[in-house]
Amino acid sequence: MTIHFRWVKAHIGIEGNEAADKLAKEAAQENTNISIVFDRIPIMTVVSEIHRKGLEQWQLQWSNAATGAMCRSFFPNLEQRLKTKIPITPEFTALVTGHGKTRSYLHRFKLADDPMCLCNEGQQTSDHIIFDCNLLEPQRGLMIRKIVGSGGSCPPEKDVLTTKYLQAFSIFVKSIDFQKLN
Repeated sequence: MTIHFRWVKAHIGIEGNEAADKLAKEAAQENTNISIVFDRIPIMTVVSEIHRKGLEQWQLQWSNAATGAMCRSFFPNLEQRLKTKIPITPEFTALVTGHGKTRSYLHRFKLADDPMCLCNEGQQTSDHIIFDCNLLEPQRGLMIRKIVGSGGSCPPEKDVLTTKYLQAFSIFVKSIDFQKLN
């Protein structure tokens, strides 16, 4: 559902507008005792409903999109994402979108000779960096200790990293020296 708002110069020639105009004139002339119904719904209720429906439609499009699977794995619920203040850095963005900074991504565009990680344990993807790369074991260990220390289990799902353990995940991301990994 798409909603478009447009300015219309006059009601002439537009059937719905002419009907609304006619009804408004009749109501104004014939009966001054007609109860007003539009004042029974607070404007914020209307605004909230429009916002809710828009978010619902956006979520449906987000969930069914053919692209963006990596980012969607970190942020499957848009309402939750909008409530979360995330650290927007190039490194954080690269990891949660899967675009840039990794050898696998750079290799796709012929900017790196090899998609393999320097640890030689697999292709250097976001998942590899976050969950597997032994070169980042000290940084990952710190993140895991913080997660387990707060009652979590490892490895956490990616969406749990960006909701429940965002601070520990952000510290992990900040600790990565992508220059040394490439």
